[in-house]
Amino acid sequence: MTNINVIKTGNVVNLSINGKLHKKVCGTSEEAEQLYKIAQTAKQNPSDENIKALRMFINEKTRTAFICGLETDLETGEAYLAGFNTPIPTTLLDVIKEYHENGYSLDPIINFWKLLMINPDTRVRQSLFNFITKHDFVLTDKGYMVVYKAVYRKDDENEGSTETAAYIEFITNKYLFVKNKWKCSPNKYVVYKNLSDDTYDITKFETAEGWDEEDKNVEILGKLGDLFSVIVNSDNQETKEETPKYTDMHSRTMTIELGLPVVMPRKDCDSDPANDCSYGLHVGATRYVENFAGRDSVILVCLVNPANVVAVPNYDHSKMRVTEYFPYAIATYENNRIEIVEDKYFEDDYCTYEQQALEEMVEKIKANELPIETAKKAEQESRPMSELLKILENRLFDLE
Repeated sequence: MTNINVIKTGNVVNLSINGKLHKKVCGTSEEAEQLYKIAQTAKQNPSDENIKALRMFINEKTRTAFICGLETDLETGEAYLAGFNTPIPTTLLDVIKEYHENGYSLDPIINFWKLLMINPDTRVRQSLFNFITKHDFVLTDKGYMVVYKAVYRKDDENEGSTETAAYIEFITNKYLFVKNKWKCSPNKYVVYKNLSDDTYDITKFETAEGWDEEDKNVEILGKLGDLFSVIVNSDNQETKEETPKYTDMHSRTMTIELGLPVVMPRKDCDSDPANDCSYGLHVGATRYVENFAGRDSVILVCLVNPANVVAVPNYDHSKMRVTEYFPYAIATYENNRIEIVEDKYFEDDYCTYEQQALEEMVEKIKANELPIETAKKAEQESRPMSELLKILENRLFDLE
């Protein structure tokens, strides 16, 4: 039988449930009076229903979980996605409640959490959502984060490659601009080349239909959306060889290409949040990239899987260290300012790589191995294999 004791002093209600003390400072006298009455009812009739009502009133997490259809532990007050035992962080739970109350789609938030649950580091699971809410990050419908990376073009003496780089950077930049600023289909525009100076521009499809290319001294290359798809999804080896290559601004030893994940082994990354600059791949919000970028920098728009974040530094909340990012376009970068990308693009392309990684993790668990290797100074994974397998299989099911 549950033993309950309660006392109210003004707007403060102190109570104990089976010896565990709870203190709630209520916002109004009416709220305090309501809590006191609920506690007295549960004391006189400690049924499961009355005890649940009391716990929901004194614990905001429990109340939010109930409202949003999540599962909860009445003893600890922790909330969980149905079927899982990895607790949802308070900041994320607050946003789930806000989205639920306003009728917003919960898909980006829930999918973000499903990916973050895969992350083996408790510190990252607790801090990452708080980090991205403070900066200009976007979540895609599948839960990936849209981030930015400042890079340099790799030196290349091949004139053809230089021309191809200029073309590809123009296409990817204009694609994002039309989607992000003009909010319309890129295929409503065509790309043309000015033959007098070998520069590129776009115009409406209807306008270009009435052009005499020879008279205007231009060459119409095709619809913007179609040209972008060809660049990102090209399997042509010659095109791949001419695709512009980029490198990191620190070591200048990496080779970075659009449409290919950039990967660093997790065991080589530093997970200690007390270290601002350390081992790992650095990506971030616009403030970090704008401060880090130089006049000759190119800003890549990238996707990051929350499972691949290794550290959110304590003292620089505009960047993070990851084991993998997926660069897919060039951002507009003028006057040391980045045009923020507010929508999601080509997340389906990245799903192919994620699905392969998930399948490999499932095989490791079946061999009784931890699915993700440990980063330097990381907290040890404490969750049972059964929980990890459930998380991975659920995400695989969502991708199918």
